[in-house]
Amino acid sequence: MNVQLDSVNRLPAALLPDGRRDLALPALLLALAAVVLLYHATFWSMVELWSRSQTFAHGFMIVPISAWLAWRRRARLAALAHRPSPWGLLLLALLGLAWLLADAANVQVVEQYAATAMLPACVLAILGWPAVRVLAFPLAYLFLAVPFGEIFLEPLIDFTASFTVAALQLTGVPVFRDGNNLSLPTGNWSVVEACSGLRYLIAALALGALYAHLNFRSARRRLAVMAAALLVPILANGVRAYLIVMLGHLSNMRLAVGVDHLVYGWLFFGLVALLLFWIAARWREAPLLRAAQPAPAPV
Repeated sequence: MNVQLDSVNRLPAALLPDGRRDLALPALLLALAAVVLLYHATFWSMVELWSRSQTFAHGFMIVPISAWLAWRRRARLAALAHRPSPWGLLLLALLGLAWLLADAANVQVVEQYAATAMLPACVLAILGWPAVRVLAFPLAYLFLAVPFGEIFLEPLIDFTASFTVAALQLTGVPVFRDGNNLSLPTGNWSVVEACSGLRYLIAALALGALYAHLNFRSARRRLAVMAAALLVPILANGVRAYLIVMLGHLSNMRLAVGVDHLVYGWLFFGLVALLLFWIAARWREAPLLRAAQPAPAPV
């Protein structure tokens, strides 16, 4: 009798005779749909920001990518025994309270983070901690869809202006700085929001996190790639600004002063991103080979 019980306990979750397991996925989908419906205004405010701001346009890709990453783990998820967690319900209550406070204070970004965090909380409440661990990265990746980062605009603009002035002085070009305005003998330049590099930084972080997750196993290497994805775009944007100013200066303000200014910027960012991931690929780790599950022994 003990042998039979032990054998049943070792069976994959998909083979356990538990009718509740068949209801787990539909219950989760209904819960996720309910969150999206109840907080549709908050989620719609995110979509509106994606559509009108190039800085946050990457948000349109985050949800499909997260869904694809979760789909890739469907086999591991199917092998789990679903154990609903009361901590998920508590977390949902706390997030609902946070959303109400943010709504009363009109702090939109907190509303958006609270509503987004309710989606992983639903997974925890219905499927339990094992499922959250399996889906940890797809669930965390969803938070990159929240339009956030404008608080870093001023520091990034200041860094870009300082870097450009220092590079110009090192190459013997006279420059006078007044705040974010630069004056050269051939013309004047302004380091504005589009020159801050915030859109490059956010896009690089989203790409770097995805690349690190798919190509590395160790946490140290993943963190190293993500750190590089944060630091390299900031430095590269300074170089980009300097090269554009130099191009305009050497061409007597005939080049890099109009639409080509933005085109050169995106081309330069693309080259930097390709170089970054090409270097990172030299240390990529092969995926772990999973041992085949032995068939249950006959009783």
